[in-house]
Amino acid sequence: MLEQAEHSERSSPSGYPQCRQWTPPARKPLPSFRTLVARMSHDLRTPLAAILANAEFLAQSNLSEEERDELYEEIRLSIDRMNELVSDLLECSKGAGDLRPAIGNIVETTERVMRMIGVRPAFRRVTITHRHEGSAIGWYNSRLLERAMTNVVLNACEAVSPESGEVAITTLGGPACLRIDVWDNGPGVPTEVRDSIFQPFFTHGKSEGTGLGLAIAKRIVEDHGGEVFLDAGEKTGTSFRISIPFALPEGAVS
Repeated sequence: MLEQAEHSERSSPSGYPQCRQWTPPARKPLPSFRTLVARMSHDLRTPLAAILANAEFLAQSNLSEEERDELYEEIRLSIDRMNELVSDLLECSKGAGDLRPAIGNIVETTERVMRMIGVRPAFRRVTITHRHEGSAIGWYNSRLLERAMTNVVLNACEAVSPESGEVAITTLGGPACLRIDVWDNGPGVPTEVRDSIFQPFFTHGKSEGTGLGLAIAKRIVEDHGGEVFLDAGEKTGTSFRISIPFALPEGAVS
């Protein structure tokens, strides 16, 4: 599984991953209006699906008051997520796309991703697990990284069997770098398409895919000064690895 990946990783003497020296990413030209709409439409589907799934649960008559409150809270969080995505679209249209990192907790970010995807009817029997090691507190834009992780995990869930699928998320927080591995027990990525999976609008094996999920994730990770790639050394299934700078700047209080 994730622990068996053979891709070489720069590590510190303590075993924590090391990131390359961070430099601000070059300012990219704004994507076309068509591309922006396609990207936001893709990302809006996840919270919309979560709202629909939780609304269906609310229709059940045998729920306790506590269960109803939890479902309402999940719906509220999904609506908040949609509002954030619309705000992102407005910011892009104005040319304002600063990263604006802050102190974040990667365990909490990952849990939000798992909740939003796990309630979708198609993935209710897919086992999604998370294991964290090291520091959970770091410096990143939690809202944007959540979007990137959601797209990678969603891609993994779509690749596995709806009855016996397994998706394992491993996060490792070091003093300078955060590493995120997402492994699934699906059929893997064919060699002939591996160089194309991060290209916008490229899809493989999905009847309704837009081909934007991994492209969006790649852009967000690179805006953080990090990198994301397919771990070609994985023997079974598919493993994606994300690494971004994680160190708190001087003067930040955790």
